[in-house]
Order: sequence, then C-alpha cells, then structure tokens
Amino acid sequence: MGFLGAALIGAAVLSSACVTPRPREAGGRETVFLVHGMGRTRASMLFLAHRLRKAGYRTVNVPYNHAARSLDEVTAGLQGLVARESGGRPYHLVGHSLGNVVIRNGFKAGYPPGLGRVVMLAPPNAPAHLAVELKDSWPYRWVGGDSGQRLADPEFYRGLPAPSVEFGVLAGDKGQALTFSEPNDGIVAVSETRLEGMKDFRVLHRTHTFLMNAPDAFAQCLAFLRNGRFD
Repeated sequence: MGFLGAALIGAAVLSSACVTPRPREAGGRETVFLVHGMGRTRASMLFLAHRLRKAGYRTVNVPYNHAARSLDEVTAGLQGLVARESGGRPYHLVGHSLGNVVIRNGFKAGYPPGLGRVVMLAPPNAPAHLAVELKDSWPYRWVGGDSGQRLADPEFYRGLPAPSVEFGVLAGDKGQALTFSEPNDGIVAVSETRLEGMKDFRVLHRTHTFLMNAPDAFAQCLAFLRNGRFD
C-alpha cells in the first residue's frame, strides 16, 4: 500500500494542467483522438501518436486534468474537442486506462458524426480491484479525484455504455502477484478489461503503465483501426 501510494503521488506530481492541443494539418486523412490515463499527461501518448502519423493518420493528443475536474467535465471537454477538430471527416478514438472510461462516458450523449472505431488499451471496463482497495486512501483520492472514485463504483459502471461503434480491447498480463491472484498488467486484471460487444480482444505481455508505447500494441491498434480486427 505504501509503495502504491508513493507511486500515485509521483504520478500526480508529473501530471500537468490542460493545454491547448496542436493537431497536425488534416489534408484528407482520418483523425485519431488519443486519450491518456490516470496520473498521466498527453506526453504519455506521444510515441503512439508519432507512429500513427507515420502510418498516415492525423492525430489529436487530448489534454485533460482529471484530478481537478469531474469525469463529466472531462468528458464534455473531449466531446467539444472532437466536435471542433473532426471537421466532418472520419475519426477514431484510442484510449489508455482511465481514458477509456472517459470515452465510454461520452457515449451517453454521443459523439459527432464520423466516428469510426474505438481501440481500448488496458481499459478498466469493470470496477477495478485496485481502485476498490485504494479508494479511501488519501493519496488515491488526491490523484484520482472524482474519476478515480468512479472506477471503484459498481453503480457507475452499470450506467456506463459500451461504444456504439466497432471497438477492440488490448489487455496486458505482465503484472504482479502482490495485490492480484489472477492475470493482470500490474494495475488492471485481464478479466476487468473485457466488455460485452467488443469486436476483438488480445492479451499482450506488457505492463499497464507502458502498454501504449509497445511496438506490438501499436501494430494491433493500427490493424484494428484499418480493418476492424487485430492481427
């Protein structure tokens, strides 16, 4: 618990306030909106954004501060950014960790026309065991804010919609046995990533924190964006 609390505090120190994104010029390309996870900034998605641009996509690396804003406020910010930056062109959503909960929360009101596919990287698609264990600790409450508390709330998940478009889930299993008794990525159990209606599912031998930077995660993400299935 002490180690996890220290890690969460360190993540919060590294987290920065929202800044205006600088998306690449569109041309005729499809746009991928990247939504980072808890205790992180959009810098955590830079490698993935770079690889997607090299593959021909326009990227918008979404900034948000979940510790200072409620989940609904963060979600409204994402929806507004998508409305401004999609420009009526086809686009996709890729989330890491908490970013997937933000994306799912957006399906309550819906997204602008043009949404193609959603790729979920290490998503807590059910009440996260670790969040349940830590939800009352002050470091977790400080780092997680309102969004962190939602991750431990079964009632919240019962009202959280799955994406209404094709979506795939990439989970990691390079985890730890200190707080888990089942396959996990160190933060989220593999069983917690599954979601009814998913078009495809893969488990990679990667950790939660850096799964989005892994070359094999990028390859699978790209395959799903292009073809609606993982390789």
